[in-house]
Order: sequence, then structure tokens, then C-alpha cells
Amino acid sequence: MPGYDFEVRPQVLADYADALDAAARDLGAVREALAGTSVERGWFGRLPESGLLADRYAAHKEAELAAGAELGAWVARAAQGLRVTAGRYSGADRVVADLAGAVGAGALIAEVEEAGG
Repeated sequence: MPGYDFEVRPQVLADYADALDAAARDLGAVREALAGTSVERGWFGRLPESGLLADRYAAHKEAELAAGAELGAWVARAAQGLRVTAGRYSGADRVVADLAGAVGAGALIAEVEEAGG
């Protein structure tokens, strides 16, 4: 059975989570800017289709605001997941280090006992 040959560096995961948090904040700022814009119905002119254009613009704006909120939430959840994963790998590394220390201490005790100490 082939082994796994990879290394997980928890700090890299945490750094990426920080980058995703920054991206989520940027998305929030874009959403706020878009939400703050307004286009008057009359700006579409007096063409027969101008009312339809205004309605489509309003619907498109609302859809983009909803999509931005969904994307921001997804990015924030991804950042949270990366932090949890980094924590689990860090915890596993500590357990392995503790076990290695215990095994090393056990071997040292055995050597001392064999030496008659």
C-alpha cells in the first residue's frame, strides 16, 4: 500500500484564511457600494422599452447584491474551515511530538535501568 508523502503547514492554512477574510471584507465593501447606487427610472429615457430596462436593471442589481452576499458568506466559511483544519493539524503535530518525547523518555529510562541506574 503506497504511503502518503505530503506535509501540511498549519501556518500556511492560517495565512490563506487571513487572505480569504480580507477578500470577504472587500466583497462586503463592493456590495455596500453597489447597494448605495441608484438609477432613476427616468434615466432610461422615453423609449417604449425604457420601463422594461429600468425593471431589468433593478432586478439585476438585486440579484448581484444577493450573489455578493452569498459569495461573501461562502468565502468567510472557507476561511473558518481553513482555520479549523490548521488547528487540527497543529494539534496532531503536538500529539505526535508529545508521543515522540514520551517514547524517547521511555527509551532513556530503559537505558538507565539496563545500566543498573
